[in-house]
Amino acid sequence: MFFENQKLDKNSSVPLYYQLQNIIIETIKRNKIKEGAMLPTEIEISKIFNISRPTVQKALNNLVTKGYLHRIKGKGTFVTKPKITQEYTRFIESYNEQMKKSGLIPKTKLLEKKVIEADEKIASKLNIRAGEKVIKLKRLRFAIHVEEEIISDLNKPVLVTTVYTPYNLLPSIMNYDFEVFSFYEVLDKNNLSVKRVTREIESKNSDIETANILEINEGDAVSIITSIGFLENGTPIEYSESIYPGERNKFVLEISR
Repeated sequence: MFFENQKLDKNSSVPLYYQLQNIIIETIKRNKIKEGAMLPTEIEISKIFNISRPTVQKALNNLVTKGYLHRIKGKGTFVTKPKITQEYTRFIESYNEQMKKSGLIPKTKLLEKKVIEADEKIASKLNIRAGEKVIKLKRLRFAIHVEEEIISDLNKPVLVTTVYTPYNLLPSIMNYDFEVFSFYEVLDKNNLSVKRVTREIESKNSDIETANILEINEGDAVSIITSIGFLENGTPIEYSESIYPGERNKFVLEISR
């Protein structure tokens, strides 16, 4: 039984449909309902909790809209994983700004912050000589729904990103805490704002190292976005590689004519 020993508090000021949503979410969190599993019917759920079918419908409709469930006509309602809409392909803004605009809580784990010598690839992207010093920042990104922080899937990483910036343009960058500050925020504070960006998107299957970092399976689909950010005078200030698990993300592209 998916909802064994679960009850609604009918004396609470919290609406019954919202309580039911939270029970379903908590059940998913505890892995009692796995991705792809079919939920009981609306009639069965209304009997289990002794509530009206419209109340059940409202709870399920909300979870479908949020991406936690999906319906297949003639078959039933199934558990899925919500995807985060990424507008990184549309705007020049920090990850924190993107997530806050989407009503999500951004979190960052710093994996690396160090000075290295640029190899040929990084040097060509930043228009510097190979061997010149660059600062490497590697960060793991998370996004949590404000009202649904208990969801275990939402505590999994949303992406891993690595950014390189010329050391001589801002050596003091090493003094910042990048679990608190965004990279773009630091650039703005130092009058080195990114004014133009070129980006490339590629789809691949995850290697074992990336899979371990993103908590996915080796071979799972990932989207890789490489980005070069330029100052107003055309100087490259950043080269980044961001890897997004396909199961968690979707991208918005806007084209005008």
